Amino acid sequence: MFSLRHLNGTIFYAYQVCPREAWFYFHRLNPDQEHPLLDLGRLVHETSYSRSRKEVLVDQLLKIDLFRGDLVAEVKRSGKHKEAARLQLAFYLYYLKHEKGLTMEGILLFPKERQTEHLVLNPELENRVEGLIREMESILVSENPPAAKKIRYCRSCSFEEVCWG
Repeated sequence: MFSLRHLNGTIFYAYQVCPREAWFYFHRLNPDQEHPLLDLGRLVHETSYSRSRKEVLVDQLLKIDLFRGDLVAEVKRSGKHKEAARLQLAFYLYYLKHEKGLTMEGILLFPKERQTEHLVLNPELENRVEGLIREMESILVSENPPAAKKIRYCRSCSFEEVCWG
């Protein structure tokens, strides 16, 4: 039976950008860790908000970047996939509410762009997260990944060679 405990933040985020990428992560097929954009993302995480950095791993599924007061904070390299970042943070808030009994709010941090965005898990957003979880289930548990589909993010994807090599 598929449940929240089968998903992590990386899979949830990736699904918003490319379901095929999410399928790879779900099936523990990881990209080349030396990909330049992965290195850049790690660098942003290591150097941004270092004084308040308190990375917390919840149930080996959610890697919460830091807490800003009572807010769950998610740090992103850029706002390029802002909607995917919002939904990933909403997934974290949903998980904390339904699996841990914690009702919290969140904040997205884009240090390079000096932007922040406050996020509240309202009923509409909660319903959207639930719908995405249901939608993801059939794709992720499938034996084969979704067909490769060229999108504008393929050029910067760490799985580019897997899909198009």
